[in-house]
Amino acid sequence: MAENQYDLMIVGTGPAGLTAAIYGQRLGMNVVVLGDTPGGNLYMIEKLMNYPGFIEGIPGAQFGASVFAQAQKEGAFFPMIRLNQLTHNGDQFMGIDLNSQEYFAPVTLVACGVIPRTLEVPNVDKKGIFLCSLCDGPLFRNKDATLAVIGGGNMASQEALSLSKIAKKVIQIYRGHKLKTEAVLRKSVEKTDNIEVLLDTQVVSFSGEECIDGIVVSTKKEKERKIPVDGVFMAVGWGPNLDMLQISVETTSEGYIKTNEKLMTSFSGLFAAGDIRDTDLRQVVTACADGARAATYAFEFLESKR
Repeated sequence: MAENQYDLMIVGTGPAGLTAAIYGQRLGMNVVVLGDTPGGNLYMIEKLMNYPGFIEGIPGAQFGASVFAQAQKEGAFFPMIRLNQLTHNGDQFMGIDLNSQEYFAPVTLVACGVIPRTLEVPNVDKKGIFLCSLCDGPLFRNKDATLAVIGGGNMASQEALSLSKIAKKVIQIYRGHKLKTEAVLRKSVEKTDNIEVLLDTQVVSFSGEECIDGIVVSTKKEKERKIPVDGVFMAVGWGPNLDMLQISVETTSEGYIKTNEKLMTSFSGLFAAGDIRDTDLRQVVTACADGARAATYAFEFLESKR
């Protein structure tokens, strides 16, 4: 038996991967989970309000840490490092982490989630553009700052509400004619005095020398104008995070992994769960459900090969 041999290798420490680790261990598998952030992107959620059982909501980081601790208690092994490559040879999947350590398993679950997208406009690489209000919002505390949030989904509105407690003014900019948020979030944004929402507004570029000092926007009524801001928080969507995957699998045109009814990919023994999968709803609760199902089906697959 190879060194670092496991029954199930999981790539990703978000809600899907952690739930799969819990279920996998309880089914009797020896599980290793690769990733370096307990809870994955959950730390970006100030308060998780739509997960059953938490009437007043729960901070995303706290929820992620709790599920992580639960998976640890069940016995899953966490090297706490990201996977650099995932390959397959013979009857084994081989994962190589960022320190060149190798891990082997006959069954693997890809649950590495998604990464934030940015706009493809001039000066998007300048200082002053951020992806997480909880991480970088405090930089503007007590500075009477005007901050912009770009995006119209739930995450964008959550970012705007979070920043409204720090900034003098928050401007949420969205190219659509209506915010794509839950009704509760939209109402919260509308009744927050220091949040201004600009709809049907396209971001053309960012201005500034070394650091962002404004956003150049356009609408159908006016060609271009500059909005002075002290910082920009991007929330324009997410994309697949599959840089480490060295195995050919069937994906959608956007790069999300296609699976069958048992969450197996087009490559035998390789499963996918959570936001990385081609699914019609990407929520924490559906990611957890995916993780539970994928671990169960992975166990069935493993048993069928013995």
